[in-house]
Amino acid sequence: MLFNLIFGSLFVAGWLTCAYLPWLTLSIATRGNAGLSMLPLCLFTGVVAAVAVAVLGLDTGTGLVLSFLSAAIASALLLAVRRYATMPARAPGLPVTPDSGLPPQPPDFDPRPSDLSTRISR
Repeated sequence: MLFNLIFGSLFVAGWLTCAYLPWLTLSIATRGNAGLSMLPLCLFTGVVAAVAVAVLGLDTGTGLVLSFLSAAIASALLLAVRRYATMPARAPGLPVTPDSGLPPQPPDFDPRPSDLSTRISR
């Protein structure tokens, strides 16, 4: 009985770790913009997906590997769906540009400093 509890908690700890990795990766890649409120939901989703693999009857070594993979994949899919669902909407009437949805600059826009600003800085 005690061995079952120990190994069961090791499985859950491994599944939680696998479900945590996609959130950690996204959090590092976006400089903390993964959403702290998404962490418990990612962990829960990963454990549910991993338990679903065992409930479906895959209780061999292959099922063990698939349960860890499904914990990571389910968590990553949850984060991807959340990122897609919360993308800012483009304002109507503005053309789509490749530089993050910003409207195009006017034709006379010159990003170089003007002569006046270079004279002042000298």
